[in-house]
Amino acid sequence: MSVHIEKHGRRIAIRSDSPLPGLRTTIPGAYQTVAGYWTVPLNLETCQLLRMKFGTSLRVGTELKRWSRGVRDSRNSMAQLAAQHDASLDNLAKAAPKLYRAMDARPYQRVGARFIADNTATLVADDPGLGKTLIAMGGILEAQVPGPYLVVAPKTASESVWQREITRWLPSKHKAVTLPELRYQREYRIATTRYGPTTWIIVHPEIVTTQIWLICHECGHRTEYKIKQQRELACGHLKIRKTERLTEHNYPKLFEIEWGAIIVDESHESLIRRTGVPTQRRRGLEMLTVREDGLRIAMSGTPFDSKPHQLWGTLNWLDPLTYTAFNRWAELYWQKGGFTGYQLGEFRKDREGMLWDSISSVALRRTKAEVAPDLPPKLEIGTPLSSNDAESPIGIWLPMAGKQASAYEAMEVASVAELDSGRLEAITALAELTRLKQLASCYGDIAPRRHTNGDIDYHYVPKLPSNKFDWIVESLEEWGYPKNPLTKVVIVSFYTGILDVFAAGIEKHFRTKPGKPLCTGITGKTPSKDRRSIIDRFNRAGNEQIMFLNVKAGGTAITIDTADRMIFVSETRIPDQQKQAEDRIHRVSNPRQCMYYYLRSIGTVDVGTALVNREAERDTHRLLDGRRGVSYTRKVIDLSHPI
Repeated sequence: MSVHIEKHGRRIAIRSDSPLPGLRTTIPGAYQTVAGYWTVPLNLETCQLLRMKFGTSLRVGTELKRWSRGVRDSRNSMAQLAAQHDASLDNLAKAAPKLYRAMDARPYQRVGARFIADNTATLVADDPGLGKTLIAMGGILEAQVPGPYLVVAPKTASESVWQREITRWLPSKHKAVTLPELRYQREYRIATTRYGPTTWIIVHPEIVTTQIWLICHECGHRTEYKIKQQRELACGHLKIRKTERLTEHNYPKLFEIEWGAIIVDESHESLIRRTGVPTQRRRGLEMLTVREDGLRIAMSGTPFDSKPHQLWGTLNWLDPLTYTAFNRWAELYWQKGGFTGYQLGEFRKDREGMLWDSISSVALRRTKAEVAPDLPPKLEIGTPLSSNDAESPIGIWLPMAGKQASAYEAMEVASVAELDSGRLEAITALAELTRLKQLASCYGDIAPRRHTNGDIDYHYVPKLPSNKFDWIVESLEEWGYPKNPLTKVVIVSFYTGILDVFAAGIEKHFRTKPGKPLCTGITGKTPSKDRRSIIDRFNRAGNEQIMFLNVKAGGTAITIDTADRMIFVSETRIPDQQKQAEDRIHRVSNPRQCMYYYLRSIGTVDVGTALVNREAERDTHRLLDGRRGVSYTRKVIDLSHPI
């Protein structure tokens, strides 16, 4: 049998003198044309699968050979660049000499800037704390792409990071424009801004959200466009082809501009997309226009967000022509799962190398261990959960007692806990898990809550006693608090209410001088305009000694250089969020040995969460870093109560 393949547009045509059974199940996206020959997507991974299937029977056409050689050379070239310790940046040295000199201490940043300058689309996936902001600015200026530039970053990063770094490192002709809080002020700022070649517009993702409405041809009613298979409109009329579509941008002016570069910071939050209609945020990012010579840059220290398949959303935004369909891409690297076979199953471990090879020309990933060996590694304090398994989760394992233990046990048995003020019920499995995690951290009570419609319900309010609070107080005393603290400490939880209770308890326990608080914090309730001043004040000597961080609100765009101990009161189900929080203190700007204390209640969901997260963390970092030989020793098993 002879099988001939040749490049045909953006696909590969397959012709054979014999039938080709099983091709559809072997090659994602394969189908047979009306002319009788087969066609498959054009990529090197498809070529590899065809070679594996047909071996020496495969004949490759001239055009396909030329194309594949070019792609392979590009991948090899970018992979070699990413592995370098330094790179030349002649344009940056002239355009922003201060930024160029700042990279002398960390030459890997010049490699990153060179990588961006040599690409039209780049994912910068370096570890948090390695200076991705400087790398992005350097790459844009090295590429000599004139602005205006659009930076889409979380609220915590828009002013506290991007505006500060642009002002600090770039010449004065570069202007960083941020938007006010009020809508009418934003509209005025957007309308009156001069969008010149050195203008940087910095917005948070909600600014670029876009909504699509279906206008009923019979009654004019508007229905939000959510799914392609939508048949009936909200007004009850059937959707037909003549239904009018209306696209609404929050701020249309931003969509009229051709940008020299669009940078999406913390891209794992904004660029998530799988199948169907994208989110309003993602749709808006797709509709923004980059000039033909412009750059697309996605930045995230945790590009998977603990779910490796979510990488496709970023790749699709960077290169929509190559990454056209999620299902086709996922089928290359994941087994089919679920009863119907349409869900994702296990990752194909034999294709890890293929995955990273496929994105080597677009993705740049370096860890602190690789590029900053002088930075002391993270140190987890505690004992392994299992003495027989050195790779089991390490933590501070605390027993519960009294009212806290009784409430937890009652909730675990019957989804109901008898608290001081009444019964706390968990209606759903998710609510039960949430309550158990809260009770594993501290006791609580219930209080009435009135909604805008007048309805009243009862919600959980955390309060002492708490086994974890007791451990924190005892440890702070050992560390010299409040008069002679050895170090500043950061305390992290997913639950803001628990942080508030602990902060008040610590202030009361140590009874510091009036007007001189011991604690400060950043949670979802902290206004974005106040976060910078809170961080700056904490980083100065003589001010507050303890920072309370909500793992979500405080997990990005925060640099804490004066603390070297971090205490986790609770964990989320997304270990990458913990990693983001950990890296608020473990940064190249902080040379201290950073120590981490994970407080976990014995015999509770804390144990199961730790084990599940370790498994997810192991898989994620194997995919991210295993290809380069970086060793990671955390290992977990999927058990909630080990025997």
